[in-house]
Amino acid sequence: MGPKIIKKKSFQLIGYRLPTNLYDEQEREVIQQTVSRLKSISESIPNKVGQDVLVVHIYPMMEQFNPFKSKESLIIGYEVESMNNGPDDTGLYTIEENMYVNCKHTGSKSDLYKTYDFLYNNWLQENRLIPLGYDLEVWNDKSESNVDICIAINKIS
Repeated sequence: MGPKIIKKKSFQLIGYRLPTNLYDEQEREVIQQTVSRLKSISESIPNKVGQDVLVVHIYPMMEQFNPFKSKESLIIGYEVESMNNGPDDTGLYTIEENMYVNCKHTGSKSDLYKTYDFLYNNWLQENRLIPLGYDLEVWNDKSESNVDICIAINKIS
């Protein structure tokens, strides 16, 4: 199934925010370590909606931004029903209601960038949509997997 446009209601995350660069192997290891740390404290996170770890990529709003070369920020967390206090070293984040392009990447995790490249550099333009500076995915530790991707968008009039 190809990309489709969906509307997601506002939701909250409890987790960690960190700067990163998707091109840097060491920083990808930091992401994996952060996911592992989050999973190790998952039982102490109140009101968790499910077991999926969400990764929100936040990009600077600039033309010709390349997420593989430029710094970005990540939020790694669990969706929660309400914003109660989480463990001391975690933060509370709200992702506002928005329209998204939703697409499932199937295959090697090392090829995930190809799906992002197709969506950002082809599909969004062909459908007269502009990205709003962030996207999210459901984290999957497996090297061969399905990864659900959502890119926040707005329609060009």
